[in-house]
Amino acid sequence: MPRVDVGHITLNILDEGNGPPLLFIPGLVGLLNAWEFQVAEFSKRYRCISLDHRGAGDSDKPEDPSEYSTAHIARDVIALLDTLGIDKTHVVGTSTGGAVLQNLGIDYGDRFRCCVFSNTWTAADEYIMRVQTMRKFIALDRGQEEYVKVSSLFTNGANQFRYNLDKVLELEERSLKTVAPVEILAARLDMTMNHNRLDEISKIKNPSLIIASRDDSTVPSYFSEDLHDAIEGSKLILVDEGGHYSYRRHPEMWNKHVSEFFTANEDKV
Repeated sequence: MPRVDVGHITLNILDEGNGPPLLFIPGLVGLLNAWEFQVAEFSKRYRCISLDHRGAGDSDKPEDPSEYSTAHIARDVIALLDTLGIDKTHVVGTSTGGAVLQNLGIDYGDRFRCCVFSNTWTAADEYIMRVQTMRKFIALDRGQEEYVKVSSLFTNGANQFRYNLDKVLELEERSLKTVAPVEILAARLDMTMNHNRLDEISKIKNPSLIIASRDDSTVPSYFSEDLHDAIEGSKLILVDEGGHYSYRRHPEMWNKHVSEFFTANEDKV
């Protein structure tokens, strides 16, 4: 995976396949390889692009906590598209990546075609605040390794530990190898609690698909219902089981829904 200087930061990216561009934005863990099941499928007909977030994986890790926000990551994405010479692309964001996508749709909507929001939220409520504050306390008190392990519980959920343990451990291994200092982990958790574009979400005019899991214990599915209500003409798909990583738990089903949505909206974007 190459590291690309986008002008203000160097990002570790994936760029695979040929065809119209399709951008994948990871969640809080911030690792591009979380999208492995999607890249394997969509790279057959799209140019698939993803990135490690700033502060995660092999991308740069600025030391200043003020440099971590979903808006910063949105600007990183735009700079990456500019560097790669991509004017317009389909875009998918999960969890924190879905929060980043809200910024993109509101502030840079003309750079995107279809938007797919997976297991994301709008603005942190008391539930999200408690989940993220607990993760922050673990990072600061118990260190990076325990933070990664606890985060795996939240993101993967019980069924992936039961049925996809090898893939859980594979992603966890890269998290442990590339994990940021605890101060950066804390800043990245703060950015999830500070994200709030709720009053502006209706400005998103791109064809939008919203996917969520009813059994997601990290980000409750009611947030996806709120997002659906806020984005005019959006399509909402709620699956009964999939946990927070619905796209990794049931990739064939997830990929099918997204592929059908792209096909149905090609003449609109």
